[in-house]
Amino acid sequence: MSLKIIACEVIKEELLEIASGRDIDFEFLPQGKHNYPDKLGQELQGILDGIRGYSHVILAFGLCGNATKNLRSGDFKLTIPRVHDCIPLLLGSQESYDKHHREEVGTLYLSCGWTNSEGSVMGEYKRTLEKYGAKKAARIYDMMYKGYKRVLFIRTGVANEENYLKISKGIGELLSLDHQIIQGDLTYIERLVNGPWPDREFINIPAYGSIDESYFTR
Repeated sequence: MSLKIIACEVIKEELLEIASGRDIDFEFLPQGKHNYPDKLGQELQGILDGIRGYSHVILAFGLCGNATKNLRSGDFKLTIPRVHDCIPLLLGSQESYDKHHREEVGTLYLSCGWTNSEGSVMGEYKRTLEKYGAKKAARIYDMMYKGYKRVLFIRTGVANEENYLKISKGIGELLSLDHQIIQGDLTYIERLVNGPWPDREFINIPAYGSIDESYFTR
């Protein structure tokens, strides 16, 4: 194989659908690791350090709380989307994300992967509920999400999407937020898998180079 993709499980279904039939090596990391950016960065660097036999490696991450800052490539070209998190990937472009962000700053973005991961809102709530009980869990979540106005579920057409949509609506009810649905756009993820990787949308690091935080600004 000449191409390896390291990705967060949040966009696993979309990546596998787009890459169907292609000879690509995937490695997925749990979404919950984003809660600890320093540890995530260390794990990603460990994976990169151990890679052999690939001419091109793609990190299907964004800056992700600085987790990818200063990561070093090995004997391969390293490509990463020029985004801060995966939401622009699901919406098709950074411009699309910026548009929705301007419409409502207090938006909680969800997708199939975001509702189905170990670190999902509902999963974390259940653990908080078991630990603290209903009243304290409610207070904690009121404080955590008091700045949010809506839940925006991004459809991407993956299998069993209606089941994930039900979970998303449940999250909206749990947080007392307006629930809205938008059609996603997999164009960005398609280019992530198939190329090309233009510098306007992707950061391309040569062999033995490193990622600087400034690269994520346009």
